[in-house]
Order: sequence, then C-alpha cells, then structure tokens
Amino acid sequence: MILWLALAVNKPAMADEAAILAETDARIIKNRTGTIRVQVLDKNGKPAANTKIRLEHARHIFKFGAAYHQQFPVERAPENEIEQRHMDAFLKLFNYATVTFYWNQYEPQQGNPDEVQRLAAITWMNQHGIVARGHPIFWNLDGIVPRWVNTRGTNYDALTRLMDTRLEGLSKNILPKLEDADVFNELVEWDRFTNAFTVLSQKEVKQPVTHYLKETMRLNPELKTVVNDYVTDKRFPELLKALIDGGAPIDIIGQQCHMHSGNWSVQHTWDILERLAKLNRPILFSELSILSGAHRDNVNWSGHVNDWLTDPENEKAQAVYIEQFYKLVYSHPQSMGIVLWNFDDRQAWLGAPVGILRKDGTLKPSFEVLDQLINHKWRTNGECTTDSDGNIVVPNAYEGHYVVKTGNVSAKGDHSAGKPLTITLHLK
Repeated sequence: MILWLALAVNKPAMADEAAILAETDARIIKNRTGTIRVQVLDKNGKPAANTKIRLEHARHIFKFGAAYHQQFPVERAPENEIEQRHMDAFLKLFNYATVTFYWNQYEPQQGNPDEVQRLAAITWMNQHGIVARGHPIFWNLDGIVPRWVNTRGTNYDALTRLMDTRLEGLSKNILPKLEDADVFNELVEWDRFTNAFTVLSQKEVKQPVTHYLKETMRLNPELKTVVNDYVTDKRFPELLKALIDGGAPIDIIGQQCHMHSGNWSVQHTWDILERLAKLNRPILFSELSILSGAHRDNVNWSGHVNDWLTDPENEKAQAVYIEQFYKLVYSHPQSMGIVLWNFDDRQAWLGAPVGILRKDGTLKPSFEVLDQLINHKWRTNGECTTDSDGNIVVPNAYEGHYVVKTGNVSAKGDHSAGKPLTITLHLK
C-alpha cells in the first residue's frame, strides 16, 4: 500500500515535468521572439522595392552573466595564455556581470574602502559592452561582517549608523555605475547568525529592510533594487510580498541556485519561477552553480575542498543539464537573466568544479553549449530584400538590440515579444 501511494503521488509530477520540457521550445518562441517590420523609403519618400537590408542582432536584452571574482586583472593585458583564454571566454558569452563588494573585503578598516579594483572592473566591463551589477550592500554572514562592525555595532542604533555610512559611501562612487544591486542578501534566515548585524532581527525586520531599500533608491534613483536569497520554498515569496505590500521598492527578485548536492528537478525550477512570478517582478537567477564533478552531500558552505575535481563524464552531464536549465529559464516570461557564480574552476567557491572553463582556461562542453545558444540559436541575423511596397517582415526574431542597415544608412532599436521592433529606413 505504501509503495502504491508513493507511485500515485509521483506520477502527476513526472507527467507535469515531461510536459514542461516538451513545451519549452514553444514557450521560447512565444515569450522571446516577435515579428520585426522594416520599411525602406527612397530619397523621395516612396517605397524602395527590391532593396537588400542587413539585420544584425547586436546584443541580448536577456541578461547572460557571470560573477566577476577578479578572475583576471583588467588593469593590464593578460600576461599568459591561461589569462588570455579566461578573458576571451568571458567576453564571448556574457553581457552582464556581478561586481562584489563584501563589507569585510571592501572596507577591512573603518573609513578606508577599497574602491580601486571595483571601479577598474566596472570601467572594463562598460568598455566591452557588459552591464555591471553589485553584490551585496547588506549581508550578515559570519566572516563577511568586518570585525570592527562587531565591536562598534553592539546595538540597533549603532548598527544602523554604520549601515547609513556604508550605503552613503557606496552611493558616491560604486552604485551609480551599476544597473542593479543586491540591497539585502539572504533575508529569510537572517537570524541564523550571531554577529552584530543580526541585531536587525530584534526589530520587525521588514521595517529596517524597507527603510534601506527606500534609502538606496533615494540615493541612487537610476539603480534597480534587488532582494536576493538562497531559500527556494514559499517563505521567500511570502517575505517579498510582505515587503512589497508594506511599500518596499523591490525592482528585481534574486534567486540563488547552487546545486552542489544535486541538480534541481525541472519541476522544482518551474515551481520556483511560478511562485515568484506571482509577485510581478523580473526574476534573476543571480548565483548559478552546476557541477562538472561528483555531487556531495553535507556540504560545508564556509569551507574549501581541494580534491573536488572535474571529470569527463560529469562534464558531459553538466553540458546536458546546463542546456536544459538555460532553455527552461529563458522560456519563462518573468525571468530576466542567469548569472553563473563561477564561470571557471580557478578559485571557485568551495573548491567545487562549477565552471564552464577548466582551471587552465580550456573550454568544457558546457561552454560550447552556451555559446551555441547565446551566440547562434537565440539570435536572428541575415540579409533580406524588400517587397514591392518596400517592406520586410521577419517573424519569430529573437529579442535583442538590433541594427538594420542598407548601404550607408542604418537604424537601431530594441525588440521583444511584448514590444516588437518597427523601423523605417530613409535612403539618401
């Protein structure tokens, strides 16, 4: 009887999962493509028939990203082949990257923030067409909170004065150069630590969180605010809803997805997307870790494993899963991006083989999979010829920023399923 009940419970979930996967490509066409319309007029304003135009998908709107953990120095040219491989791979795939400013690293001594590295990284990203995001403004993880905060922030008022100073300092030079930032990280289980920062939970935590989200917005009106968490059950959307209902300005929902102990099922990923989508905010998979080595139970989340190695068989499995995961997330209308937490295995968090590059910068199969999706399958490029009315219609064009050219005339614009691109070219 027990076995029968288990099978009865599992069958609908398995059926649902199969349906979700089977409909992925159709959802991508529905949610990530639209019809581009181009009209070409001659110098007299009349339709220019039989005119060739070039349609170029210049960049994605969807955020394909990676965290920048100082994988390579950006202040100088790469010194060796390994550095060059890492830089080339980074630039080939990503249009979005996370700059970290953990409090203990950014301000190890009170009043002496280390801005130089972050500003150099942001400048380099901007020069290469990469949008920068920040992580995190406030987080109470033991070891991330500076020792001097623990000695000075002994009560609620003292801590909030230190938080005010940190936010004001970041708002002068770093945050204005970013598109979005994790204002709070891992709020759902905020009280699991015992450092001074956790004193926020002595009050009704929604009050200070709402206050600092508003302050971040006031000091940085162009910055998009993010609340980021690793919790995947209903507690996270419930907390977010309470904050939003209370007036907290949350622009983006950040969902971590570290899979060191095992890959998420399709159903689990889809359920997370569907729960968070009810809040009517863009969903960013802000920290993605998919292994190309063996999964491990009872992971020490603050430790480091030296012998956690990539291997050929698990690299193949990583490639298969990463393609499925990216397609699934890309197909959901509320998702806005995916950020690999470590795009390579050098200095990877916990020592886990989560990169799409090996330590020497050679490409794993998962890199090739992402390159094919991001740079080929999900782009629309090509030449077209106008009809007798000077028109071109391109159905199912993937969303992105487009440049349309004919001769020495060009125009550009953003294109999405919700706002299809219409362009008129005037010949000279």
